[in-house]
Amino acid sequence: MALTVPTHPLVAVLKLWRPRWFDGVALVIGSMAPDLAYALDGSGWPVWKLSHGLRGFVLWCLPVTLLLTWLIRRAAPVVASHLPQAGPLALRDYGVLARGRYPLPVTCWSALIGAVSHLLLDFAELQVPVLEPVLHVVGAFGLLALMLHVGRRRLLLRWHGEPPSLPAQPGRFWAVVVGVTLPLVLLVPLLPGAELMHTTGVRLLIALGVGMLAAARTVGVPTMRVG
Repeated sequence: MALTVPTHPLVAVLKLWRPRWFDGVALVIGSMAPDLAYALDGSGWPVWKLSHGLRGFVLWCLPVTLLLTWLIRRAAPVVASHLPQAGPLALRDYGVLARGRYPLPVTCWSALIGAVSHLLLDFAELQVPVLEPVLHVVGAFGLLALMLHVGRRRLLLRWHGEPPSLPAQPGRFWAVVVGVTLPLVLLVPLLPGAELMHTTGVRLLIALGVGMLAAARTVGVPTMRVG
């Protein structure tokens, strides 16, 4: 199957086509949402079967994407302020995601389009297995190219304005990231289903995400209206 990251998030290229039609965060999270159910492998709840089916669009992918999109927007200014600018990637520009305001229908259809793109890509690989390694390479280089395009042209600033200016507390921030993420990473091999590569990969991704969110919360998420 296509990798949760970086292959599936390439659906974000739609944002370049029609910036006002799509919520970029919801597109990316929606494209990953079906695979996030793998974190529950071995729990006795085969949620991945739901998340990769038609009912799963509404019962799993949409609510999961709406929740994570809200959390990411809340945390974005703090997380971005602790990242290196990384030259043309302009990583600190991602703090402006907190200023993104979209009508709820836009966020919802972006989430669903992301989820649909995930299933279509998985279906294509099942029909033509030789596509799998090709798409891994295309996903890696494609996502990097997309981020470079967005960064070099400072598109995030063009779409949303300047990011909030926040004082960085790198010692505290990264201490929390490591303090939360590391125990979760050490726990992953002990969980049911750890022998499955896709399951372990998703759990490691979630561990890092939880660490980042916890650090953003500890350092202080700015009070602002996000959409």
